[in-house]
Amino acid sequence: MADKHIEFSEEARIEFHKAKCYMEFTGKANEFWVDVERQLNLIADYSEAFQVRYKNIRIVPLERFHYTIHYVAKPYGVLVYRFLNQKQDF
Repeated sequence: MADKHIEFSEEARIEFHKAKCYMEFTGKANEFWVDVERQLNLIADYSEAFQVRYKNIRIVPLERFHYTIHYVAKPYGVLVYRFLNQKQDF
């Protein structure tokens, strides 16, 4: 991973935890974390390569799972603002 630091908002921590619990329940935890780590590495290495979508927030989808990582590029690295399930009913 790049030398840049990745921080998570409290909401993102909670959302990651919910996703982790669900993936463990379905037996897909290992595949899920490989996908998450791949995208976090990409964000850390190329944080400003993705389009700003709203309020300085950039969005990167996971490749295999229906989640998106919403983040802000900061001088020190990256702040993961949200981790959202795209198949969720609200």
